[in-house]
Amino acid sequence: MSQGQNLQQQMQQQAQQSAENFYAQSVGSLKSQIQNYRQQLEQYSEQLPEGDAKAQIEEMVDYYYELEGSVDQTAQDQGIQDQVNEAAQSTQQKMTEFAQGAAQQAQDAAGQAAGQAQQVAGQATDQAGQVAGQATDAAGQATQQVQDTVSGLTGGQQGDGQQQGGPLGGVTDQVGQVAQGVQDTAGQVAGQATDQAGQAAQQAQDTAGQAAGQAQDAAGQAAQQGQQAAQQTAGGRQGGQQQEEPNATHAAQQKAQQLGVDLNQIQGSGTQGRITVRDVMGASGQ
Repeated sequence: MSQGQNLQQQMQQQAQQSAENFYAQSVGSLKSQIQNYRQQLEQYSEQLPEGDAKAQIEEMVDYYYELEGSVDQTAQDQGIQDQVNEAAQSTQQKMTEFAQGAAQQAQDAAGQAAGQAQQVAGQATDQAGQVAGQATDAAGQATQQVQDTVSGLTGGQQGDGQQQGGPLGGVTDQVGQVAQGVQDTAGQVAGQATDQAGQAAQQAQDTAGQAAGQAQDAAGQAAQQGQQAAQQTAGGRQGGQQQEEPNATHAAQQKAQQLGVDLNQIQGSGTQGRITVRDVMGASGQ
């Protein structure tokens, strides 16, 4: 009976420890995500001039600071602050590795695209060389035909001075045949050049279509991100009308009320001297 109780107690302790570890890991992961999102918003804020848009983003940043502070307080109350910080660092490292992997994939894709472009350029060069070779061969054949015709006209004399061969009409026929042969050859070369030019134009059109599609996809993603940012901004503004006096974010007002800090005694560091959560925490000595 004693051994059974000991085994049951060990199982309960293991289950409790597993639950605590899971809780610490999940809270640490949440803290890391909050920090990452806050840093992204701060980067957006740095890109904006002084004005209402920047003030609204600072309001969002303050809410993230408030969430982060709540997570730290919860971890401290539960006695798992060290485990939460370790889990947050681990999650941040994984996110960094993922971002590096995505950048490497993008670089590889760019390298493949460059290789394909070089391959297409090489094929175009080969096709141009083939056309040039065919044109050279055609010119050589036409020259040979003219030389043969001239030789036939000048070499038709015998010893008695009598001209051997047909009358002038025969010479005209030969000249016409040579001209027709040159014309046919030129037509074939021109037709081949036209076909190859059409193929090159089709390849260029396909490439342009792919580039346009990629640009449209990128524009769609940017538009989607802009829409999400606008929705977040609108949601932040619906949380309640902010007071003009004192000039502080809503989260800063709540934090000042919790800590008993007089906002009138604080110099704000935000847009147009706006007081943020960090200003309140600094004034309270935390």
